[in-house]
Amino acid sequence: MANFVLVHGAWHGGWCYRDTAAALRAAGHTVFTPTHSGVGERFHQSAENITLETHIRDVCGCIEWEELNDVVLVGHSYGGMVISGVADRMAERIRALVYLDAFVPANGDSLNALVNKALPPEVAAQFIGGFRGAAAEGHSGLMQPIPAEMFGIRADNRAWVDRRCRPQALATFECPALLSGKLDKVPQRLYILADGWDPSPFRYFAAQFEGKPGWRVVKMPSSHDVMVDMPKELAAELAKLA
Repeated sequence: MANFVLVHGAWHGGWCYRDTAAALRAAGHTVFTPTHSGVGERFHQSAENITLETHIRDVCGCIEWEELNDVVLVGHSYGGMVISGVADRMAERIRALVYLDAFVPANGDSLNALVNKALPPEVAAQFIGGFRGAAAEGHSGLMQPIPAEMFGIRADNRAWVDRRCRPQALATFECPALLSGKLDKVPQRLYILADGWDPSPFRYFAAQFEGKPGWRVVKMPSSHDVMVDMPKELAAELAKLA
């Protein structure tokens, strides 16, 4: 059995892992789904000065106060930025890192910088630019959620996702990841590519790690929100790391 900490992406909350967490718990695993400051059930804490650092501390706090070791740490999308920072600070507690259709930063990378690396300029501008503008114009430094439809989420799940997503501080997307390299000590790394939607910036990262020592790359025929559209299949893949 393993300790799973499932970290959500931008605008979401721990709620998005509901069915994946249930399947893992049914198999006997311990599962935590922390929600970042300012979104989900913590939306009442929303503020423009929340940064990537805030969210890294949120997840570090979960691991530390629950006294977890031998952790399988999963990060979806923006959550890849978060788990990289967490693993860099407590690599000795992490059994495996799982990047679920996620950004994988090097030291100094922000999410916005990675979008510009991973997508053609005109697509990157559409992906981030319009929502950055919305954040600057009357939304108190908060970036509005990208609609579920843009991520290819199954039609019958889109309303469920859209009504739960909340604006997130623009600073979280612009804050660089400050990494020392200690996360390289984590023994296992898995990249799961959601192969059922486009234009996806995450193909860029999957291609980088395909065949790289210490990495395994798996493709799933899903929308970006694998935990929503294929929750049981995702749980089965994660359980292989236990």
